[in-house]
Formats: sequence, C-alpha cells, structure tokens
Amino acid sequence: MRDGVVGTDGAGHQVSGGPGGARVEAFSDAIIAIAATLLVIELAVPAAGADVGHALREEVPAFLTYAVSFLTILIFWVNHHALFGLIRQVDRPLLFLNGLVLLGISFISYPTATLGRALQGGVHDRAAAVFYAAVLCGTASAFTGIWCYLRARPHLLREAARGGVRGALRRSLAGPTAYAIAIVVGAVHAAAGLGVCALVAAYFTLAPRGLGRGGAA
Repeated sequence: MRDGVVGTDGAGHQVSGGPGGARVEAFSDAIIAIAATLLVIELAVPAAGADVGHALREEVPAFLTYAVSFLTILIFWVNHHALFGLIRQVDRPLLFLNGLVLLGISFISYPTATLGRALQGGVHDRAAAVFYAAVLCGTASAFTGIWCYLRARPHLLREAARGGVRGALRRSLAGPTAYAIAIVVGAVHAAAGLGVCALVAAYFTLAPRGLGRGGAA
C-alpha cells in the first residue's frame, strides 16, 4: 500500500483509503485558507493624512462584498469538510472534481475585488455583479458535480451515508440554482444580486440532515 492506495473500483479507477482522503482534505484546506486570506488584500487602506472616516465610508461596498465572499468560502469549507467526512475511498476522477471546486474557490477573490470596486464607482456594476454570481454559480456547480459522482458510485461513501445521497444532491442543487437567479437579478441591480448571493450563503449555514455522521454538504 502506497499513499493510502488500496486498489481499484469496478471501473478500474484507482481508489484510496483513509490516508488518501486525509491528504485530499489537507490539500483542500490549505487552498481554501489561502483563498479566504487573499480577499482582504483587495481592501484599500486609507492614505496617509486622508480623512479616515470618509475613506472607510467609501470602502463600504468593498467591505460588504468581502463579507459575503468570506462567508461563502467559509460555507464551502464547512460543507467540504462534512462531505469528506462521509467519504470512505477516494478515486482519481473524484480528485479532479475536487480540484474544480478548489479552482473556483481560489478564483473568488478576483470577482470580489471587481464587484467591490464597481459598486464604489457605480459604473458597470451590473456586469461585475453578473460576473461575481457566475463564478459562484460555477463553483457551486462543481461541488454539486461531486455529489452527482458519488451518487453514481456509492461504494466510495461510508455505508451509513449512502442512503442520504439523493437528498444531499437535491440540497446541493439549490446552490447553482440560486446563483443563477443572482446572475439574472445582478443584471438588473448589482446590489440586489449581491444580496441574493448573501442569502445563498445564509441558507447553507443551516445544518443538513439525513446523512448520518458528518452531515451533508
């Protein structure tokens, strides 16, 4: 046995046991932590001698966008942790699907900065809101893709979690669906589109039920 590899599944994909899954979580946690930290870099510090109160008021749209993005990344991390707590084995396709989720999360800082600045300027903010919601929609879709994959390969899950996959998939689908709505709303009103994204994050703070130990993502 090397790096947790224990054999292959029915389709010939290499699978890993506990050690392999732990490495996936450790790698994912590092990427997510960096992504969350990068958000604050785009916040502008008041210039020397500037009116601090005025400068901070000017940054309010950026602060709000930062808060929504940080909460969103936090929710992704919480649900990612819960998901991998239910996984018994990891195979190669699952690693790539997880990589897509990390790709989306690591990119969130860019549309966050774009939308924050656009809201401050009040110009082209709707395009920025659409871009922001689209990135979150794509990331949430990648996360849902993991559940779709696990539904087709329940042997990768712990036995106690297999019966709840369908419900977890339905719940996960709420993310891409709601972000698609945010895209439409953002095309009409940028701040409202950001508000929809905030509501999605708030919804996923609720603890899921039905998958046994670890909960559902």
